Amino acid sequence: MGSAPQFENSSSSAPRTLHIVLNSVVEDSRVLKCAWSLGNAGWDVLVIGATSTPKDDEISIGYATIRRLGLKPVVTQDLLAKVLRRLRYYKRRFEARFLPAREPGIPNYGRAVKVITPVALDFKPDVIHAHDYTALPIAGAMVEALAVKGHTAALVYDAHEYVPGVAHLNKPLAKLYTTQEKKYAALSQAILSVSEGMNELLVPHLGISSQPEIVANDPLVEGQLPSARNLRRDCNISESVPLLVYSGAVAPQRGVGDVLDALRSSPELADVHLALIANPKNATVIQYIETYSDLADRFHVVPYVPNAELVSYLSTADIGLIPIHHKLNHEISLITKFGEYMQARLPIVVSDVRTMSAEVKRLGNGEVFIAQDTKDFAAAVQKVLSNKSAYVGVYTPEVLSERSWERQAENLLAIYNRIAHASPTAHEHRPFEITQ
Repeated sequence: MGSAPQFENSSSSAPRTLHIVLNSVVEDSRVLKCAWSLGNAGWDVLVIGATSTPKDDEISIGYATIRRLGLKPVVTQDLLAKVLRRLRYYKRRFEARFLPAREPGIPNYGRAVKVITPVALDFKPDVIHAHDYTALPIAGAMVEALAVKGHTAALVYDAHEYVPGVAHLNKPLAKLYTTQEKKYAALSQAILSVSEGMNELLVPHLGISSQPEIVANDPLVEGQLPSARNLRRDCNISESVPLLVYSGAVAPQRGVGDVLDALRSSPELADVHLALIANPKNATVIQYIETYSDLADRFHVVPYVPNAELVSYLSTADIGLIPIHHKLNHEISLITKFGEYMQARLPIVVSDVRTMSAEVKRLGNGEVFIAQDTKDFAAAVQKVLSNKSAYVGVYTPEVLSERSWERQAENLLAIYNRIAHASPTAHEHRPFEITQ
């Protein structure tokens, strides 16, 4: 067992929180923002994430330390990965045919518990924050391990997704995660969600009597920087060209293909361009470039910009798009790009998924179209382009403040201080920067 993590500005009286997430952390804006805000507020923060290489490492954001450990087996060679996948396939076939049925196990649970337990015992956190359903059983095990040693830690379950709506989980695994969710939700001092829509599903799903507390994943306003790049210049178009923008992860269910179909088939959109801010090596992006080669002069794929520059980069477009399909987790989400488009003062054209379409109608900051309906999409775009200033006009300072991480961080800190009976002394402010 190693020595306790040392923090540059920590004190023995400062409350401590351990965050657990099963990803590499650096691309998870919610985890980063939580850690950064709590650190500035005077909490000692340790985030445990997973390495994408066989070697552990340590980075930081503000006052928070991020340790990325070997929580998952890492295979770095493509050929070996293919062989292992094939072996697992035949193993499953053999077990299904010759062995009695058995309950699945939580992926990587034993490995993660073994790796994180000594860290938790050394750190002795006052709060353990489980990011998403995958981390909850592990965080719960840490609370139990600390209790055996006589140390009490409050458990916070941050429900990033609604488990029955996670498409890649098979039924046995979804059932297992749900069982674990219910067990540890009952033991949690706070359950967080990202929207009212998610709350409506979580209450009966988890069998809880009170509403989870909302900490929406809104964009950080402080520290936003002017972009070194210009979206229109990257697309090689002038200020007068109507420009739609979609920023973020790309997959068929995200609806970008529907937008391209509309650009191809709708005469009223003949002069409209689409900028896709995404990973140009993404398989779906490559497929779109090939399939819609006839739109090459109006379909522009541009790489990501630093997160602090994104709002500035988006701001030269005319409309921000959220054309997602009807999937259970899409219905209840108020996704990060919704707030990013708002901070960039872009009107939003969103499909008729429940939570975000209701918010657009409430604010009047855009139009709603029937998901996967190219004609209705084209009509919504035309309506916004014909009177863009009316939609932009709703973005008062008060409205934008409500859709900021700063406002959400106030909620988060109040929850933390309440459940830990803490009143930390805020540190001298540090910027939102990841350092090695």
